[in-house]
Amino acid sequence: MNRRLRRRAAALALAAVSVAGAPVARADSAAPPPARVFLRLAVGPAFMVESWSPSTPDPGAVSTGWAPALEVTVGKRVRPRWVLAGTLQVAGVIDRSESFEGGSYTLPDTIHFLDTIGALVDRDLGGRYGGHLGAALGLMTVSELDTSFGSFATSWGFAASVHGGIEPVVRGRWRMGVAGRLTLYRYGSDDPPPSATSWGLLSSLLLTFTRQ
Repeated sequence: MNRRLRRRAAALALAAVSVAGAPVARADSAAPPPARVFLRLAVGPAFMVESWSPSTPDPGAVSTGWAPALEVTVGKRVRPRWVLAGTLQVAGVIDRSESFEGGSYTLPDTIHFLDTIGALVDRDLGGRYGGHLGAALGLMTVSELDTSFGSFATSWGFAASVHGGIEPVVRGRWRMGVAGRLTLYRYGSDDPPPSATSWGLLSSLLLTFTRQ
């Protein structure tokens, strides 16, 4: 009698282990969940410093100015803390100042557009405040709008940027914070002549809204 009870108890225990192990095996063999869509919107002020060097022996010029800046970034999380995304960065410098041959003057009724589209990598540092660092590389269009003369000219170049900020969680997958960005860019132009090369640095302080 005791042997029968022992055999039944052993059989029941083996069946329980088999049933309990089945979901674990299925879970282990299941495919990992798809990467989450990453979305970041950022807006804030930016300050530009740009040097203009003509191809002729004539002296160059340096222009400075403030701009509203906007950024839209969309991508996916490719690793637990890594994001790969496409980014669009737009800034418009209004009525910038220019220094030329020792003199300084304002360019009224002008907007100097700096628009970049490229690829961005972002690293989540974790922590209480959601620190993050990243970099981007892309193509830039530089457009000059003069409302007083009705003229509009566009040049092409490239831009590289680095950024860093903090983004505490505010609700669910949404974060809100601040970020700083430095963008180095270069472009060439020949309208108006002579042909010239320009280098610039755009510094931005952005309010960010991120879903991840």
